[in-house]
Amino acid sequence: MRLQNHHLELLSPARDAGIAREAILHGADAVYIGGPGFGARHNASNSLSDIAGLVPFAHRYGAKVFVTLNTILHDDELEPAQRLITDLYETGVDALIVQD
Repeated sequence: MRLQNHHLELLSPARDAGIAREAILHGADAVYIGGPGFGARHNASNSLSDIAGLVPFAHRYGAKVFVTLNTILHDDELEPAQRLITDLYETGVDALIVQD
């Protein structure tokens, strides 16, 4: 039996946009960061402005940006979460991590 070739991807966590940039410069294929809300990591939130600046940098190096939205949402948080998702989409992020 012959094994298929697999493409490995280096996905790096980053507390903030500066660390994400360093991870990309050191070979990360993708980074994941917390957004301005609904992330499970207490000290890992980034403003929409930070994310909007990171996305073109990452794409220039062929890397992707994933944003965590990984807390359990309550009914009263659904509308704010939907607005955040729309805002993140508009920044050009590549994906959301909704649970980990």
